[in-house]
Amino acid sequence: MANGVVEAAQSYIYTIIVGVVILLVGFGLGILARKLMQKVLKEIELNKIMAKVGITHNLERGISIIISYLIYLVTIVYFLRQLGITSVVLYLVLGGILMLIILTSLVGLKDVIPNFVAWLILQKRGNIKVGKTVEVKEISGRVEKVGYLETEIKTYGGDILYVPNTLFLKSKFKIKKN
Repeated sequence: MANGVVEAAQSYIYTIIVGVVILLVGFGLGILARKLMQKVLKEIELNKIMAKVGITHNLERGISIIISYLIYLVTIVYFLRQLGITSVVLYLVLGGILMLIILTSLVGLKDVIPNFVAWLILQKRGNIKVGKTVEVKEISGRVEKVGYLETEIKTYGGDILYVPNTLFLKSKFKIKKN
């Protein structure tokens, strides 16, 4: 009987040690993957490329962090599986987190997509161009830049205003002769 208790204790200790090793290796891989991905994305100059399209967020850092978090998540799942406590509840929680991430991304894109579509329509029409003088709502000035998401207008007072492209489709605007 004492022999069985010792074997059970050894089995539990072995399971816990393997679980801790899984955690250490997984978190180490997550950190390594984040640093490596950040270097690769910096090498291809992702932030500079995206800045040309009007996206000024630090995507190099953001993408590398997301990848490391995914590795951490997989590591935790394997750790819990090693301990024998994975269950339907764990998968429901992971599914909820995934749905939250997806919904957050969609809400974040709610302004990007309409402004990009408006840019495409403005490009097709060809009436909003750099150098033209425009008046939309209470904004009046010269078009300095037509971006994918917004149009840069320099007012008569010298201020620079960034007007969402959808405003040109939703509102009446005038193009003045120079």
